[in-house]
Amino acid sequence: MFSPFRNAIDRHQDLEWGQILLTPFQLGAWSLLEPMGVQNHAPQLCWIRADVLACVWMAGDQEGTSGMSVVLSLLSAQNNAWSEPQCISQDAQRSEQNPLLFVSDGRLHLIHSAQRVRDPEDTSWADQDSSFSMQWTAMLRHQSLDLEDFQPDDPNSWGAEAWSKANDLVDSTAFCRHPPYRLKDGIWLLPIYRSLEQGGAFGHDHTEILELNDQGLAVGAPVPVAESVGRVHGSIVPSADETTLLQFFRSRLADHVYRSISIDSGQTWSAPEATMLPNNNSSIQACRLSSGRLALIFNRFGFPPDLDGSESAPKWGEARWPRTRWPLSIALSDDDGLTWPWIRDLDTGFGFSGALNWTINGQLAYPTLIEGQPGELHVAYSWGGRQAIRYVCLKEIDILGD
Repeated sequence: MFSPFRNAIDRHQDLEWGQILLTPFQLGAWSLLEPMGVQNHAPQLCWIRADVLACVWMAGDQEGTSGMSVVLSLLSAQNNAWSEPQCISQDAQRSEQNPLLFVSDGRLHLIHSAQRVRDPEDTSWADQDSSFSMQWTAMLRHQSLDLEDFQPDDPNSWGAEAWSKANDLVDSTAFCRHPPYRLKDGIWLLPIYRSLEQGGAFGHDHTEILELNDQGLAVGAPVPVAESVGRVHGSIVPSADETTLLQFFRSRLADHVYRSISIDSGQTWSAPEATMLPNNNSSIQACRLSSGRLALIFNRFGFPPDLDGSESAPKWGEARWPRTRWPLSIALSDDDGLTWPWIRDLDTGFGFSGALNWTINGQLAYPTLIEGQPGELHVAYSWGGRQAIRYVCLKEIDILGD
């Protein structure tokens, strides 16, 4: 008996990091961005110009250790591949995480967290009812890039040396995840969350809204989101009629995606309420599309409140951490997130089944979602257990069905 592997046409050598591909049985145009460390995690996409898309993420040996840094790669209309990533953060002594980008006042702004680190060999934290990752020590850092001389094909114009010096955005510890939302008066609303050492593996985390001016600097004291303990990674979008702001959250209870509203331009927020979409205590992101529909990207998995046999959900301030971060799905709503009648799985992982196989199934996590041309959705996420960042461009009709 023969083996077909002997005569198969091997195309592995044809593939290059960052190359945009259209392949059979794969949804959309896609790419794997060049890894910059053992872990590549928490990407965010941003349009720098109409012809330049940016992807920023954290890369290094391990989350929570020194050398975890922020890297940037670009995709321009003239190229068929993402550029070689460049490290753009500035504090190698801290773990630099959860980067985000936005363009304002002729500059590209970067905000990320920078936390104190532990020695990977230090295990004393395990005996102290603490966590290895000292998120409660994180400062928010801000730096910016003048876009006047920006050239996507010239890394010197956007590499590390081209950025302003990184400074603390606020004088107290905080974490971030998603880009700010710009109000009509020019004020930006940045969702942040306070990550605390006590409380069941970050279960006491809670959300606030920080106002930024056009220069990307903080204005005034943060606004708390009512009853938001355990609700983090806020993603702000306008309502369909633009009279209200909506904010969607990750849940530390790993039950559902949550939703809050503001009727006064973000000065106050309603208590977050559960949507019909599950959440696995991992990141989500919402996006208002030009069609008027609302899109949300998430892991379609969650713990129902009574999964552990209890009669009620865990108490506030606790956290649950299912390791299942697949499938990765996009849902669409035409009623501001009250219902989500269209859902499609974008990536289902490596296909290994069973609770004991999560370590080999390759988590798909921390997705980012923005629209480009009307009806085109651009996605990036941590792929294969943080081996690389995967990028996909698909169409809204791919989710609605033809």
